[in-house]
Amino acid sequence: MDRLFDLNLPPAAATTLNIENILDENKLIRLHPHWFIDEAAQRDSGLFAELHDYATEKVFSFGIHLDITSKEDDPEGAEIIMRITLFDYLATELLFFVDQEKTRVRVRFIEEHPEEEVEADVLLWIRSIHEYLRMYATTTFRTLFFRALMNKMILKMNPSQRKICIMITKITIVELIVILILVVGYVYFT
Repeated sequence: MDRLFDLNLPPAAATTLNIENILDENKLIRLHPHWFIDEAAQRDSGLFAELHDYATEKVFSFGIHLDITSKEDDPEGAEIIMRITLFDYLATELLFFVDQEKTRVRVRFIEEHPEEEVEADVLLWIRSIHEYLRMYATTTFRTLFFRALMNKMILKMNPSQRKICIMITKITIVELIVILILVVGYVYFT
């Protein structure tokens, strides 16, 4: 069954993205917020990995291939951003494309009526890919900072490490605010 979802990326920026330089199969897998890679091997047809789902504690195998070429069954008149072909997963393809001034994603599920949990998992992954691509749609100091943060640190962590890092960052921000309040209070009242 095919489902279409709006990606909400600016079409002009989406078509100019150099996907081959931005993403690879390993990075795509790491963009899912609940998965971490136990073991991975590159083969002719793509990257095959054994994954651990942090949310459900399930271990499963999975294959992924990233492609930017068109195929016969693509939506007519659409400009392809990228195609993610999936092996041994609940969906067989994620097609990111620009059609009629909208960026969209077509998801091909194996089942005619996928379970809500399956659809929610795929949507979570699509949102993560969307946010990552959005950082490359424009170039500002903010996007450059977050690109570097994602590529150098966040994507290399597993989900539990990410949660711990975010928690420590929040605690540090609260500590800095409290110190700032104490210093301002001391200076003001003395």
